[in-house]
Amino acid sequence: MTDLLWPVVAVLALGAVVAGLAAGRPMLARMAGRNLARRRGRVAIAVLGLLVGTAIISSSLVVGDTLNHIFVENVYDRLGLVDETVSNEVGGNLLSFNESDVPVLRAGLAARAAPIDGLGPALVKEMPIRNPNGSKGNQAITVMGLDEAQEAGLGDLIARDGRVLPLSALPASSVYVNERAAGALNATPDDILTLFYGTTNQTLVYRRVQAVAQDAGKGNWDLRAIVFMDLQDAQASFNETGRVNLVRISNVGGLTEGVAVSDEVTRKATLVIADNGWPLVARPVKADDLDTARQLWRDATELFLVMGAFSVVAGLLLIVNIFVMMAEERKPEMGVSRAIGLQRSDLTTSFLLEGSVFALAAAALGALAGLGLGAVMIYFFGILVPLQEGIRVTFYFDPASVVLAFAAGAVMTFASVALAAWRISRLNVVRAIRDLPEPEGRHAALFLVSGALLTALGVAGVAWGFAVDYSLGKVAGVPLLALGLALGASRWFPARWPMTLAGLANLTWQLGPWHFVTLREDEESVLFVAIGLLLVLGGILVAVFNAAPALKALIVASSRRRGRPAARIAMSYPMERPFRTGMTLAMFALILFTVTVISMVQALQGASVQQFIAQQSGGYDIVGYTTTYGEIPNFRTILFSNLSATWFRGNYSGVASATVLPAKVRTENVTQQFDYTLWGIDNFLVNSNQYGFHDHLPWILDENGTRVDLISPDPEREREAVWHALGQNHSYAVVDRSATGPSQFVGPGGGLRVSPGDAVIVDDGEGRQVRLVILGVLDQALQFTSGIFVDQAVVKDNFNVSRTYTAYFFQLAPGTDSQWMRGELERIFFSYGLRTIDIREEIGRAFDASQEVLTLMQAYLGIGLMVGIAGLGVVTARAVVERRQQIGALRAIGFTREMVLWSFLIEITFIAALGIVVGMALGVVLAYKVYSVFFADFATFAVPWVNLGIIASIALVATVAATASPAVRASKIPPAEALRYIE
Repeated sequence: MTDLLWPVVAVLALGAVVAGLAAGRPMLARMAGRNLARRRGRVAIAVLGLLVGTAIISSSLVVGDTLNHIFVENVYDRLGLVDETVSNEVGGNLLSFNESDVPVLRAGLAARAAPIDGLGPALVKEMPIRNPNGSKGNQAITVMGLDEAQEAGLGDLIARDGRVLPLSALPASSVYVNERAAGALNATPDDILTLFYGTTNQTLVYRRVQAVAQDAGKGNWDLRAIVFMDLQDAQASFNETGRVNLVRISNVGGLTEGVAVSDEVTRKATLVIADNGWPLVARPVKADDLDTARQLWRDATELFLVMGAFSVVAGLLLIVNIFVMMAEERKPEMGVSRAIGLQRSDLTTSFLLEGSVFALAAAALGALAGLGLGAVMIYFFGILVPLQEGIRVTFYFDPASVVLAFAAGAVMTFASVALAAWRISRLNVVRAIRDLPEPEGRHAALFLVSGALLTALGVAGVAWGFAVDYSLGKVAGVPLLALGLALGASRWFPARWPMTLAGLANLTWQLGPWHFVTLREDEESVLFVAIGLLLVLGGILVAVFNAAPALKALIVASSRRRGRPAARIAMSYPMERPFRTGMTLAMFALILFTVTVISMVQALQGASVQQFIAQQSGGYDIVGYTTTYGEIPNFRTILFSNLSATWFRGNYSGVASATVLPAKVRTENVTQQFDYTLWGIDNFLVNSNQYGFHDHLPWILDENGTRVDLISPDPEREREAVWHALGQNHSYAVVDRSATGPSQFVGPGGGLRVSPGDAVIVDDGEGRQVRLVILGVLDQALQFTSGIFVDQAVVKDNFNVSRTYTAYFFQLAPGTDSQWMRGELERIFFSYGLRTIDIREEIGRAFDASQEVLTLMQAYLGIGLMVGIAGLGVVTARAVVERRQQIGALRAIGFTREMVLWSFLIEITFIAALGIVVGMALGVVLAYKVYSVFFADFATFAVPWVNLGIIASIALVATVAATASPAVRASKIPPAEALRYIE
């Protein structure tokens, strides 16, 4: 549960401050209340604009809560009462051990007073099963042998009608199936199932379905389709007499509380295992899976918060913009108030009291609106994101998250109001009463002090960043230094030139050809937000101080007379109010920047999918795996007696195989082992694969001691030479790219780390080992065949082939339908459990899911775009009031209603279009830099012009639509009424 202490303290402190101000200065409280009562419609509009930032925070936290709930509940659903397991697991495969070890383990735990209430052995196998009665089969059904006498504390199997299904009551040659298996096999009670165990020496076992168990508790183990057998029956049927391969342990405390003592139980089980010298490992599976689930929750929350951060910042800019406009509108009123005795602190307090109402109302409504937005996001998440069968997607939120969102929104809004109030209070009484503009250089001292502070901060950031290799200091230091110098220079020079140079320096520093950022997992999110904000800041500085003057000069130079007066007026106001213009531009640019980055990622994926498929597939179309140990006997004979060789590319050479061994791998002279897959590849695969190399040794010695050079001016010949070297010296191996360390393929976490020339020790978990030297590193971390590749003889000569699997690779001839071929292969080799994967389809499915998630994120950010549109709507509405007398003067000197209307529309369109252009341009350029640094070697750069055009058009049209009403209202103001206007 989210810690509520600090949010509650923050809200109480904020409430105490507001209450104290109101109680201490009741007159100022009445002034604030009067202003709110006089402008109820505008207050409602402003609150709607202000609540979006809080809604983004609330929805991000709520989405995280829901995903945490989904994944945590999934852990409890999968494991039931099981908290720890004991097994000899290698690469996900359970190796069997003596059942006689189980009572010794139980006694050892009891002697150490381990807090457990259940311990039971199991024999778990996966195999093809066919149900002739139901005319249906499945290649990967789990068969679980359990001993009812040892199942106390581990739960019961429950029938669909609620009856307990004891394994001890099973008739001879009968089994229970869970609901998932019953569906996969179309099985009902009394159906006779055929179990195909083994591959090379296959055993057929026939069992009658006694009953169907619910997919709950023990019957839902690991969300698998399971056939439950009596343990002794399973041992006898699968040649595992006196053997088991899994021990499940349940802690005291029930389903959810038992995990609290998991560390203690695991430690004591490990001591028992060590005392007996067993090759077993105790794992706190429930605790580990809960940690993984919570990490997914944290990652999801962080992702939504990071992407929503730009919308939140846009919302804060809107707050400041609204209050600055309110101050401009009330300038004469505030001047009179100062003249009759109010101090600057009084004006600040009055605005703070008024702003606190906005802050609390917007935060409360935003926190509740975030619930609705979160529910919508979860609904589409459940539709778009492929999840494991059996995982239930249900909306859930922790009330503490809503309170946290409310507190964050209220504090941020109040802080923004305080900043705006401080700026507002610094007015000259005479100029305020007469509503005169502030003179040039009025804030020179403030600029000088601010510039000095930012310069010092920038120097410290640069020094810190490069001294300790801290990326945030490197990223932010130079822009802060440039901005500080520009602010100081504005004391003596027109602000346009130093600010423009500061913006250009910022953009150059972030987007230049150099790469100085060291990506660390804990910094990535902060860096993305920081770089995005700094880029937009640089772009806004350049745009605000140059775009309007340049466009105005172009209008003046134009020979066309019609429309020129309205256009000149439209360009004048943004030039006169660079602060307000910049704030409004930033709201648009921030959102369009993030939307563009996501669109660029989508385009990069879409343009690179074929290239990625070629890299991942190695030239193959279908990969097939056996689900049981051993090699399919007479595979090629059976294959080509059922299928024509012409359906494969290269005829017989279009089919290759590999002997696959799940193993433990470590570097030489290091004890830490990692799960890895050892692939023993045949000559067909060596000759036909298209996998390339990132790095490899320049030469080797073959088994006769003859030097074999591997460098060639022809890259294709060089690639082939490296693969053929595996057969020339069986002590060499090739490893996938993930073993070289963190890259775009693999994160900074642990794992095997090797380079060409390093030696590794491969262990099968049963005492057999082989020493291999890394010959080369592949170009990619293969999605379907990751691991270490050696000549097939290495696996067959050094390891127990009865503990290996077999993978088959198929290159199809042009015109051969891959779906039809998959169906035929699985039909022909069903009894051996052959399961096939269409590589193109599988990668395409993964890309589609990724694209859908990115589209979902774009829609989420579209909420942020509402901030910019709402902001312009509010700003325009306030501008009509603020400029009412100016409008009257324009009408009095001859401007028609149409000219006034067009001046507003041109101004609005200019600001919106400039914000869109700045945000999208920066997004495209940043995406290109990221591409050139990380992905240029294996991806294709593309700009989704159509998609960006649609987004820009929607944003522009929505902006004009949102601001058209106040613009029309402004054009209809009678001149005499406008000139005499007093609110």
